[in-house]
Amino acid sequence: MDGLDVTVLTVPDRQQTTEILALLDKVATSTGHRALSEHKFTELANVSGRGRGPGHSSDPGDRGAPDARVGSGARGRTPFVAVLARRTGTSDLVGYGHMSWDLHSSHHVMELVVDRATDDPGGVVDALLETGLDDVARQGGGSVRLWVTRADPMDDQRALARGFRIERDQYQMRCPLPHPRDPGGTKPDQGIETRPFQPGMDEAAWLATNNRAFASHPEQGHWDLATLLEREKEPWFNADGLLMLEVNGRIAGSCWTKIHNDTDPPMGEIFVIGVDPDFRGRGWGRALTQAGLDWLARAGLSVGMLYVDAANVAAVTMYRSMGFVEDHIDRAYVATADPH
Repeated sequence: MDGLDVTVLTVPDRQQTTEILALLDKVATSTGHRALSEHKFTELANVSGRGRGPGHSSDPGDRGAPDARVGSGARGRTPFVAVLARRTGTSDLVGYGHMSWDLHSSHHVMELVVDRATDDPGGVVDALLETGLDDVARQGGGSVRLWVTRADPMDDQRALARGFRIERDQYQMRCPLPHPRDPGGTKPDQGIETRPFQPGMDEAAWLATNNRAFASHPEQGHWDLATLLEREKEPWFNADGLLMLEVNGRIAGSCWTKIHNDTDPPMGEIFVIGVDPDFRGRGWGRALTQAGLDWLARAGLSVGMLYVDAANVAAVTMYRSMGFVEDHIDRAYVATADPH
């Protein structure tokens, strides 16, 4: 594209990483939502050796039944490819493309971040997307998944014009806190009592239940110990906010909450919620959601939030019945890049 210098890097150096992080912060501030998903931000932080910032702590993806948004546990052949866009003749970074390899789904996964204050931001998006697709093609081609936060008709038009199709939508849903008790909800066959997660003791049991609960899920069903330990190191992690439901010495389910202090107002997220298949049908998904919202309210939050796959009708219906409403849609598109 005229007026842009676009480069592709395997590993950004420290100066480049500082520029990328500054762009992410600028876009997050201007848009009011995080600029890059958690898993991709973690890849960037790990490769660069930089710490994690408070403004980048969520990850696109649909989440379970009942599901909430989760981080991806996929690992790739290389950490990621970075695509940088600068205005010709300047050092200003105006766009960033992050491309990972998802081992479990065999997709290249792409996210784009653009400074909307720059001239012709749509042109920057086009340049990043075209360069990313061309890089995949030069590396042998393959399937590409493009995630777009707050997707709109222009995003659809841009993706469809390049051979993408809409793969799936996920809703971000919100509710006020404290959340009222739900007298009309399905009651569990027994009351539940949760306990906090115990780091160093509960990892294996939590992983076993999580991977059973999300066995068919492209991201959440493949977590391993390293993935979980990475999350425990995050500054937002609070073991008290990971609520464990234990039945006869076995983890039957859990509700993992997360506090977003970088939003205005701060929000409390139902981050991962899952029930072991052996214990489904007892109303525990709803009860665990309520327990998580209660915990977030006690932590002082006034807004609850979660992400759910739009195709998961049962979960969407349940959350709506609990008072959640859709705030926006994140959309995944897929295409095949032919080798050249």
